[in-house]
Amino acid sequence: MNTRCGLSRRVLSGLLFGIVSLVWAHGASAQSYPGRPVRVIMPYPPGAVGDIMMRTVGQRLMEILGHPFIIDNRAGGGGLAATEFAAKATPDGRTLLFNGPNHVTNLGLYPNVPYDPVADFAPITHVASSQTVLIAHATTGIKTVQQLVDAAKAKPMALNYASSGAGTGTHLSMEMLMRATGTKLTHVSFRGGSPSAVAMVAGQVQVGFAGVPLVLSFIKDGRLVPLAVGGSRRLASLPGVPSLADLGMLNYDVEVWFGLLAPKGTPAAVVNLLATEIRRILKEPAIPEKFEVIGFTAVGSTPAEFDALIKKEVQRWPKLIRELGIQAGS
Repeated sequence: MNTRCGLSRRVLSGLLFGIVSLVWAHGASAQSYPGRPVRVIMPYPPGAVGDIMMRTVGQRLMEILGHPFIIDNRAGGGGLAATEFAAKATPDGRTLLFNGPNHVTNLGLYPNVPYDPVADFAPITHVASSQTVLIAHATTGIKTVQQLVDAAKAKPMALNYASSGAGTGTHLSMEMLMRATGTKLTHVSFRGGSPSAVAMVAGQVQVGFAGVPLVLSFIKDGRLVPLAVGGSRRLASLPGVPSLADLGMLNYDVEVWFGLLAPKGTPAAVVNLLATEIRRILKEPAIPEKFEVIGFTAVGSTPAEFDALIKKEVQRWPKLIRELGIQAGS
């Protein structure tokens, strides 16, 4: 009897020790994170808006967590190689991915995407979002969306529109507008938002969607005319310009988003720690002000909220891109 009781006590003690050890190890991993520099994979070149945002947030994370957040720029190829690299990294929270819409739109643009935007990643937080503005060069005489529609219907394909690249938000925005209004314009693709905006300011391309900071000064000096905000709400910087929702296109909502992700399997404690700290950072007065300069609104979300956004985007954009026949480089 005593032997059995002693054995039971030893077994019970061992089980309790194991449980306590596991709990301690789990807590310690979060408390000691990151322990060394963290690499953030960036599928964009230095100086791009995503790069600027993550460097701003990364500096504060370093100050709070005590280790550098090093930006690893791996631009090119639509971000496929960079995103695949992040997906296959060790899931310890020391390799992260800062990505935007191409994280999802690549599924429609490329035949073989080497990662799954949902299954291969643990969303951390939705960092920022932005809306675009539909503009026309002043020499066209177009001042409203209806005038643009009338001109496009009178001479199909005669008007050119600029985009920052195939499958980007500015491209998809115009494709959706053409589909909604039954119009056809000729697509002129550029490598980035800045070259696209320069072409519109110069009058080389008549119309297009663009990021507000890129064109706001030219709107103010009269060279470009704002027709509508490319989303569901008006912008404080352009209060007199209607949104496309104001014009009756209630299902028209195209926003550019950026967020931070980790490889699937990264400890939940680490994901939640990063999400909490970044949400706190994004509420600091200086951070939203810096984001506004580059045309973005600081968001900050829970991992679950960011996960829901990505899943919603997956259901929306790849299907539309295939229906429209858009391919990378088109």
